[in-house]
Amino acid sequence: MSELRTIGDTILSAADTDLLRENANLNGESFSGKMSKFGSEYSKWYAREYVMPRELVDAIDGGYVYVHDLDQYALGTTNCVFIPFDQLLANGFNTGNGSVRTPNSIMSAMALVAIIFQSQQNSQYGGVSGNKIDWDLAPYVRKSFAKHFRKGQHYFGEQAHAEESELYLDNASLSDMFPSSYGYARRETEAETHQAAESLIHNLNTMSSRAGGQIPFTSLNYGMCTSTEGRLVSFALLEAAINGLGAGETPIFPQQIFQCKRGVNQAPGDPNYDVFVKAVECSSKRMYPNFVNVDAPYNLQYYQAGDPNTIIATMGCRTRTIADRFGRNHQSGKGNLSFNTINLVRLGLEYGTATGKRAETDLDSFMDALDRYMGVALRGLLHRFEIQAQQPAKASDFMMREGVWEGGKGLSPDEPVRELIKHGTLSIGFIGLAECLMALYGKHHGEDDGVHLGAVSLIQHMRYFCDEAAEEYDLNISLFATPAEGLAGKFTKMDRRDFGEIPGVTDRDYYTNSFHIPVYFPVTAARKIELESPFHVLCNAGAISYVELDGNARNNPAAFMRIVQYALAKDVGYFSVNHPIDRCPACGYEGIIGSTCPYCGVPETDVPMSRIRRVTGYLTGSYTQRFNSAKQAEVRDRVRHAGT
Repeated sequence: MSELRTIGDTILSAADTDLLRENANLNGESFSGKMSKFGSEYSKWYAREYVMPRELVDAIDGGYVYVHDLDQYALGTTNCVFIPFDQLLANGFNTGNGSVRTPNSIMSAMALVAIIFQSQQNSQYGGVSGNKIDWDLAPYVRKSFAKHFRKGQHYFGEQAHAEESELYLDNASLSDMFPSSYGYARRETEAETHQAAESLIHNLNTMSSRAGGQIPFTSLNYGMCTSTEGRLVSFALLEAAINGLGAGETPIFPQQIFQCKRGVNQAPGDPNYDVFVKAVECSSKRMYPNFVNVDAPYNLQYYQAGDPNTIIATMGCRTRTIADRFGRNHQSGKGNLSFNTINLVRLGLEYGTATGKRAETDLDSFMDALDRYMGVALRGLLHRFEIQAQQPAKASDFMMREGVWEGGKGLSPDEPVRELIKHGTLSIGFIGLAECLMALYGKHHGEDDGVHLGAVSLIQHMRYFCDEAAEEYDLNISLFATPAEGLAGKFTKMDRRDFGEIPGVTDRDYYTNSFHIPVYFPVTAARKIELESPFHVLCNAGAISYVELDGNARNNPAAFMRIVQYALAKDVGYFSVNHPIDRCPACGYEGIIGSTCPYCGVPETDVPMSRIRRVTGYLTGSYTQRFNSAKQAEVRDRVRHAGT
């Protein structure tokens, strides 16, 4: 009998684990995951051979540029979007298989949020986010209260007249006039909102609607709505996250992001300070919410009191799209279109002294080469934009038809989307600043103040390039501090092949994320924040900083809060605190777990331990076996950042 061969035996065998584990939230070794990967690899080949500019293909093959989501290039798909939940919930929407009416309760509204997320994720390949979910859902808390209040009046015989406009949670007159009905309605509304939040989080963690059992990358921003109804939404989301999933596990999605603003939630006496305290408690237990800084000057310039859509919001991946040269300086209804990443390390190796081929660093040639490859990356983005811009509205289906992308409802199905998507961003990213500096100077920016100044100057140059390109091409071209889960080891392998193993540069299996201080470098939390802060204002497409704490973070929320507020004071735009979240599936113990559970004694060889980690801004889990080898190495190398 001839030997049977399958796809699993050939290009998608489990031996090539990194190919199957580019995305740690997808089971690449499942049938559907392999099918998705098979199609993805063919689509990449087609784009390279028949669609992309040759100079871009050459730059990819040379290890200078990386095109993210290459499998979507030829299709003209766009990346991500901030969803206007307020509009879709208020007006109703159609999924393509049937229409959905406006919800009349918070339970229904939160259920529809999950459906909207699920419907939208099929129109794009990247993340989907709610930029002000507390404001968006507050009206439906009020609807639930009115429903329960009327029922209470019937139960308790308190039938005196009350206008619908008076039926809200903090109406003291209702409490005085209808004490039994009001008390009943308040209790029922609070219970319903908490139950709805729990259902939403469970839905968003079980919605395996992408191939390979992948959950859509969802994010929710909140924290600044000071109405009683909006505050209840925030508290309910936080409480549901703290409680965890069915067996108490940490939910991976949605990535929750707390919007921090002085005068609103940052000090005792602020109306939402108690919500911030709850957010810190939740983050110390679940590693989120992350914290986005409304007061950072580059975010505050867009904020208009009374218009919640001008509050800065982001996604787990760090995307920032609020600025728009065409005047839509608000969050919802647009997103990132695509981005390409520059390998700074290869340029450092070519023009620095690390390889031993140069006696001194040739910084002028380095900058010339940087400009050359940024130009290649830019022209690739512009070429891809033309493909995206020519797509008819019907290609994006739900996104355009239902107005998820602002203005989409005004397009006929066959009308191209150019005039709408120009409000999105095209971004050039970078990776490996630390290793690049090592190649150029023998030190990275955490070790030497002079090198740090040079690092800031380098990224300033990249930002200037993007700003000039935005003016020349009249598009939102921005600089991105690249998330690097799938990319973390690709460049490293190529550079080690071509330059050898160079200490501090190519001797690890990964390059450091964007401008971060290397994860293995010992530094205090405060110092890491200070060193990384100057890069946030330069990376106008998005950036994140984080510090790494030990497993005792959940036992010291006061110290946790000091770290967060120190980062905010230093104008860090987007911040998170990492700490290990290990869980034994056998007994449910949570804490730091080595090779054996300290509570029940089961070894990991018998029961794989759940180990939640942050890799790009999103959390990843539940088993580190899904990490590619580069991310596994990076996680192993992380040191703790003590003290503020």
